[in-house]
This record gives sequence, structure tokens and C-alpha cells, in this order.
Amino acid sequence: MRQSIFLLIIGLFLSIPSFAQEVIYPKAEVFGGFSIASMSGTSFDPTTGLPAVDPTTGLPISTRNNFFGWQTSANGNLTHHLALVADFGGQYKTIAGLVPVSSYQFLFGPRFVFRGPKFTPFVHFLFGGIKEGTGSFSITDPVSGASVSIPGVSSTGLGMGIGGGIDVNISDRLALRVPQFDWTPVRESSVSVDPVSGLPTTTTAWAKSQIRIGIGLVIKAGGK
Repeated sequence: MRQSIFLLIIGLFLSIPSFAQEVIYPKAEVFGGFSIASMSGTSFDPTTGLPAVDPTTGLPISTRNNFFGWQTSANGNLTHHLALVADFGGQYKTIAGLVPVSSYQFLFGPRFVFRGPKFTPFVHFLFGGIKEGTGSFSITDPVSGASVSIPGVSSTGLGMGIGGGIDVNISDRLALRVPQFDWTPVRESSVSVDPVSGLPTTTTAWAKSQIRIGIGLVIKAGGK
């Protein structure tokens, strides 16, 4: 998946000569639209709503899930080819019909734009935070039959958005983004039990399997 993003970035750089002709560019651009996030995570038992484990190894079973939601960004254009971007997104899914899961991104950084009269490809390197969590839900105790409430949990880690996209210019004030594609790794903390001391230990690592795709409209304001 990361190879696809790097190939996209290389392709956009190779297209620079095609966009060498200077065109009038807006002072700012605002994007809003539909977002899909794909990430790996723990599989949940549809009966109990608890994490599913492999009966042989006893380890959690991993699966890949697609989340759907929204995405928006605003960028101020410093020059014809350089902009500063604030990018936000939120995606949601209910796992196993029980567990509500959400992911939010708030990222900032530079965007490099190659403007043409019909198409505007771009690449960016964004940094900020990504918040992921589960909402509260209820399960039925298989022994007593009582309803048990499970509280929601969430965590926020350092995140990145590395990718790009292309805008199809409809008019001087409007464009269609088809699409924006980002690799969005996040640095997560996890707690485990030290096998020697038996004490809990906290480790951090990058979750690298997450991608995000956005499609929507771009509104352009002002002109330079």
C-alpha cells in the first residue's frame, strides 16, 4: 500500500513539466467530502462483543476493516506551488454489530502543488495527531444473562499523512478532488505484562497499515 503512495508522489513530480505554464492561483482553498479509511485491527466475537482469539495460539485475531465518514481541509497558498494545509477527518464503523469504533485525524503541514488549467495534482507531508477509540456498548453475560456495560476507551497518538491527489478544475472557483490518497501511520502505546517481573510495561510502536481516501469538492477563494 505504501508503494502505491510513493508511486503516486513520483508520478506527480514527473508531471511537473506538463504544468509549467503559470496560471492564476487562489489565495485559499477549502475541501470537503466523503472519506474512507482502511486499517487493520482486532477481530471481535459477534456473540460476546469481546476480542476474538485464536484457539490454538491464544493470540488476538487480526482483520482489516473499512471505515466511512467525512474529510475536510483548508490551505493557504503562499506561492504558486507551495501551500500550508490544515486537514481533518473522521471515520466510523460498528464492529460485529456491537462495538462502535471511530478514528479522527487532525494534521498540518506543507503541500506542493502543480497547477494547470485543467488539472491540479499535489503532494503533501502532514503531521499532527490521530485519535482512535471505541464507544461504550453492552453485552449479555452468558452465565447470568445480565446485561454488562463496557465503557468506551480512546487514545491519541502522533500521526502523519503522507500522500497527494489531483483536483479536476470545473471553474475558476470550483474543483472536484478525485481523489486524495494518504498513508496515515500513527504511533500507539500498548500495555503488556513483563514475563520476568510480572509487572505491566508500556511500549510504543508505529501502526503502519492505515490508509485514507477522500473524494469531494474544492472551493477556491481570492486570486493571486
